Amino acid sequence: MTENDTALKRDIGWYGSFCMGYADVGADIFIALGLVAFYAAGGSPLAFAIASITYICTGLAYAELASIYPYAGGAQVYAMKAFNDIVGFVAGWAIMLDYVVCTALFSLAATGYLSFFFPVLKSITFPIHLLGIAFEIPGLGAISFVLVLLLLFLNIIGIRESSKFNEILVTVGLIVQAIILVFGILLAFSLSRFLNQILILGSSVSFSHISYTFSNLSISNQNFLYGITLAMTSFIGIESIAQAAEETKRPYKWIPRASKLSILSVIIFAIGLSSVSLGIMPWEDLAAAQTNPVAKLTQAIPIIGEYIAPIIALAGFAICYVSSNTGIIGASRVVFSMGRFNLLPRWFFKIHPRFRTPYRTIIVFSLLGASIAIIGELHFIADLYNFGALLSYIIVNVCLIVLRNKEPEAYRPWKLKGDITLKIGNRHFILPVVSLIGSISCFILWALVIAYHSGGRLFGTIWIIIGLMIYLISRKRMNMPLINSGLSDEIKPSGYTMDALVLIRTPEKEEEVVSSIVQALDTRFNLTLFNVIDPSEWGMSINDKYSYDQLNKVRDMTLSELGEISKMLEEKNYKCNVLVRIGSLREKIEQEVESVDYDAIALVKRKSTKSEVEKEYDESITQILSKYPGKIMVVRRLSSS
Repeated sequence: MTENDTALKRDIGWYGSFCMGYADVGADIFIALGLVAFYAAGGSPLAFAIASITYICTGLAYAELASIYPYAGGAQVYAMKAFNDIVGFVAGWAIMLDYVVCTALFSLAATGYLSFFFPVLKSITFPIHLLGIAFEIPGLGAISFVLVLLLLFLNIIGIRESSKFNEILVTVGLIVQAIILVFGILLAFSLSRFLNQILILGSSVSFSHISYTFSNLSISNQNFLYGITLAMTSFIGIESIAQAAEETKRPYKWIPRASKLSILSVIIFAIGLSSVSLGIMPWEDLAAAQTNPVAKLTQAIPIIGEYIAPIIALAGFAICYVSSNTGIIGASRVVFSMGRFNLLPRWFFKIHPRFRTPYRTIIVFSLLGASIAIIGELHFIADLYNFGALLSYIIVNVCLIVLRNKEPEAYRPWKLKGDITLKIGNRHFILPVVSLIGSISCFILWALVIAYHSGGRLFGTIWIIIGLMIYLISRKRMNMPLINSGLSDEIKPSGYTMDALVLIRTPEKEEEVVSSIVQALDTRFNLTLFNVIDPSEWGMSINDKYSYDQLNKVRDMTLSELGEISKMLEEKNYKCNVLVRIGSLREKIEQEVESVDYDAIALVKRKSTKSEVEKEYDESITQILSKYPGKIMVVRRLSSS
């Protein structure tokens, strides 16, 4: 089979897409529940509720933009389309920081839940001697490092395997969180305890690592604001759905559905679990259990708590581990996309010939995440988490506003409602209210991160500076300008990227077939040229070794013929793959037609033919396809007679 060696494989359905987003976002509560309570105290549910505003607005912006422009890269692609290359680079490079930190943070959190079963992990250290320097690696950090390496190999094997891994563990996590929420309310929740704690807005303790910027506010209030920035940790990751857009089946349909479902479920569990915890236990107890807060909450539920706590800890490990996995998926797809559009060296834009995954980016950024995880310090890593994501989210919300006005005619499979039209001079400007709120709220939270998080402020700034230096050097080597908006023309709306399976009977006159396809299908369609080698037509059996070898020779010859047609179409700016199956004509065609991989099926059919064999073939195919009328188009071509 001849294929475009830079094509990612569409293997993710709507549930896989949802799990991609939920795995990265939903797992955050397994860390943030304790961290936010540590600083925001009894006001932690309010901190989660305030932070959720940015999540809702940004998630809905992603839902619209990703369905219009279903490319790997997410914010980086939208920023290139709305502005230019350098804004796209900043958006992509900023979110990449959070993916790398996500990989480290949640592998460390997963190890923290393992410590529920093996408490020694919290105290053990491993002495290391490197280049004459002796230092110790915390046990939590060492195990986290190994966990990331395992994910590295899983992701190289394929997105389908990685997505299935996500789906299984996310399903377990959803069930577990629902159990905690329901039984916590029924068996242990006290409304009076909740009301007594909810207005305790922030811990009164002064922390050395927090930059208390506003002298007119009390320490408690500033700790509450700091807690809001950490609560945002629970809502970072919705962009993971967009990052896998090129590997999602029916992205224009499934991405909006997955995004909305992810938003709803995360808000229910984030605000729900934080509220239930205050009605069950003192906020101080929850804050003290930062490595496994959900397990601690479960233990406090009478009757069932002590029995299901180990199950909850195991589920906490699973969901945090799968969130670490989405960090690797996200980082690798962002860098892959940036390599494609020459924002980073083209070396990154490479697909594994067998697994069709961006293996170079997976290796590089998995190792970077593993290296951060080995530090083993949860507070330090969490301090880095929000800087890049919030900067990228600001850009995404602004991009939606710009693109609504820059490309008003673009096909929008799903459109965010609630617009205001402003008339300035003779021009009308469309202003999506939700994205305006998202832009402002994200900017306020980003400003609070800069104000309070000294680690995020320092290392986030260093990260952006290093990125801009890499961008500058790589653009000079490629002899490209630093600021260029020309590449945005390559980013087409989804209406230009439908998938069509084209049934071609060989041998054919290649020029006739190409002309017929060009007349019937424009370059909006990505084409898969398809043929079936039916053993019964050749008087052979697929179970006979000699026949099987002969059929494979026919298959190779057919692939070659379709490959020539593919090359001619690619010269006319079509994207083509070729596919040849061996087996029953009816069975193989029905398998492909029933697949969700294709938006349309095209049969290249002659206007007339004197050959009874060809006529019988055409009639047979037409009979098969008649069961799928909404998906079929017949492409007539000139007779060769």
